[in-house]
Amino acid sequence: MLAGAWLGLACMLLPCGAAALEFTVLGRGGGNIIFASGTFERGDAARLETLLRQTSNTHVLAFRSPGGLSVEGLEVGRVIRRAGIATHLPANTQCASACTYAFLGGRVRTMEAGARYGVHIFSTSGNRALLRRAEELIRREGTAAVAGLIRMIEEDSAQLAAQMAYYAIEMGVSLRLLEPNFRTAHSTIRWLTARELRDYNVVNAD
Repeated sequence: MLAGAWLGLACMLLPCGAAALEFTVLGRGGGNIIFASGTFERGDAARLETLLRQTSNTHVLAFRSPGGLSVEGLEVGRVIRRAGIATHLPANTQCASACTYAFLGGRVRTMEAGARYGVHIFSTSGNRALLRRAEELIRREGTAAVAGLIRMIEEDSAQLAAQMAYYAIEMGVSLRLLEPNFRTAHSTIRWLTARELRDYNVVNAD
C-alpha cells in the first residue's frame, strides 16, 4: 500500500487551491501515483484521461480538493473507473463536494487517519448554460419570469439528483450516501465519520 509519510510529504509540497485540478505524477517502486490538487473545473476529466494514457503503470490517484463543479467530479470518477485504478486520501487532506464523487471512481478506495471526506447538496449556480437561459428569460419577461425561473431550477436540480443516484449505483456505493448530501446546505460541509464511510461503502479497503 501507500507509504503514508512519503505521500504526506508530497501533499505538503504540492500546490493547493489551483483554478482547476493540477495533476502531479509521483513515482514509487516501479509504479506511479497521480496526485490531484485544486478545484474541479470543466475539462479536468479530459485532461486526466489524456494523462493516464501517457503515464503507464499508474495504480493510484490521490486527492486534495475543496470541490468545484459536481458534474466534472462525476466525469473524473468515470475516467478513474475506466482506468481501473484505486483512489486514496492521504493523511490530513480534505476531499469535499465534487471531489467526493470523483473519489468514488476508484475500484479500491482508501483513506489515511486524519483525512476528511465532506459532502453537501450540489448547487446549480455553476451551470453556465442554465445561467444563460435564466438571463435570457429575465430579459424577455422581466418580473414575470419568476415562475419560469423556479421551474427551470427545479428541473435542472431533479436531473442532477437523478445523475447522482445513478452514479452511486454505478460505483457500488450505498444510496444512503445521498441523505447527508441532500440534507446539508451548500454553504456548509458535513464531514462523514469513519463508520459512515464504511457503512456507505465509500471506503472499501484498509
